[in-house]
Amino acid sequence: MDLTACTTYLPTLILATARIAGIFLVAPVFGSSAIPARLRGFMSLVIALAVVGRLAGPANLPEHWLELAILLGSEVAVGATIGYVAALVLAGVELGAVHVAQQMGVALAEVFNPQAQDGSGMMRRALGLLAVVIFLTIGGHRALIAALLRTFDTVPPGGFAGGQAVLNMVVAVLAASFTLALKVAAPVLVALLLATVALGLLQKTIPQCNILSIGLGVRAMLGLVVLATALAAMAQPVEAAWEFVLRQLPQIGQAVQ
Repeated sequence: MDLTACTTYLPTLILATARIAGIFLVAPVFGSSAIPARLRGFMSLVIALAVVGRLAGPANLPEHWLELAILLGSEVAVGATIGYVAALVLAGVELGAVHVAQQMGVALAEVFNPQAQDGSGMMRRALGLLAVVIFLTIGGHRALIAALLRTFDTVPPGGFAGGQAVLNMVVAVLAASFTLALKVAAPVLVALLLATVALGLLQKTIPQCNILSIGLGVRAMLGLVVLATALAAMAQPVEAAWEFVLRQLPQIGQAVQ
């Protein structure tokens, strides 16, 4: 390809890179802080180079800087929409983990140790890793990239318009995310509720027994036992949520027209 052709397709490359970079900002795995920002930028550029060759024609960049910023922002929004829809599942799992940690008393680490910035971080990271493993096992990372590349067939660079369809899709996945949080936390919450009732009856029966001194330890141990027992059962709703989101991804290309 000569220099003139490279110059002609340079605006298309810039817009394609911006769209692909959106998914590397918020998507699970791709947007992880463990991946250096330079590597994510390089991966966006490499994928964009492969995409430019399949586009129908070159795009044009506006001359005014404000219009250019809006255009680049709209391209980033396309990729970020796909990544955000997938990230809502992970957010639902982490929300359920926070509820579990609070009920188990693990979140009280911030009270006893003010230097602990996030007392529920251990539980949130553990269940978050479970969700990421399921995501990779069912090929979610490939589905995200495929959905992103499919948007170039329906929405050329610079053609993003948005609309009510995108908002409706995000709201539907957000509702599924809250439902997933309840399903993840339900086994531990039910067990701890029954334990609280049992400890209350024990306190009424044997007033000399100091329930406050042993209640925290009992709740923590019971929560860990139930969590370990129900871990396989928790994986089923997480996998179902991922599959629901992956079924929604092919529709994003039509939604952002």
